[in-house]
Amino acid sequence: MPGERDFDERLAAVARELLNEPDEQHTLQRVVDAAAATLGPQVWASVSLVRQRREVDTPATSDDRAARADELQYELTEGPCLDAIWEQETFQIDDMTADERYPRWSRAVAEQTGIRSSLSLQLFTDADQESLGGLNLYSPRRGAFDAQTRGEALAFAAQAAVAVTSARTEEHLRSVMATRTLIGQAQGILMERLRITADQAFGVLSRLSQQSNVKLREIARRLVETGEVPRPPRTGHGGDPAATR
Repeated sequence: MPGERDFDERLAAVARELLNEPDEQHTLQRVVDAAAATLGPQVWASVSLVRQRREVDTPATSDDRAARADELQYELTEGPCLDAIWEQETFQIDDMTADERYPRWSRAVAEQTGIRSSLSLQLFTDADQESLGGLNLYSPRRGAFDAQTRGEALAFAAQAAVAVTSARTEEHLRSVMATRTLIGQAQGILMERLRITADQAFGVLSRLSQQSNVKLREIARRLVETGEVPRPPRTGHGGDPAATR
């Protein structure tokens, strides 16, 4: 059907745009902006992400009203977004003023933002089914999300989850490579100054990290930026030669 083909073409275009974003934050912002533009009219979008210790926050929204709706869920500890994240279901509210499942949240959202309906979907990848967070859609119109829109939103959420996971993986790899480069530079400085091997230089950095309770990357960064060789810990006679130089 023409309508389905149009949506498929828009979704394909969005997928290409998402994969071209430079990092996770830009990817998330593109997700909510594209969701609002693609699943509209009069749709505001947000993404809620699960952080460490199962904490949830909203790093990207297409509109301040969507941001406030999410904030109210966290403040009141109730709402469809939270349930979508943890229960792996899609939650829809057609009329905030008549909703009985989340009475405190629904009333507050209607009064403070003018939102009248919402659709919340979980973001997850097929690889492990672990929840990344949720895609939240809001509208000032009652009953804004029909069956077709729900289907399109599910397809959009699946594509968004893949893009966010890809962005996280790329950021992690870049961080790992940068850390390795930094540590390698620090090792080189110690090897040249102390006349020690690469393994001994790494041992010096590791001991400094443990004794000062500072991450190894930070120890290496300070050494590379200042050029000052830290004083190796003493181990006594017969210890590592790098420790007594």
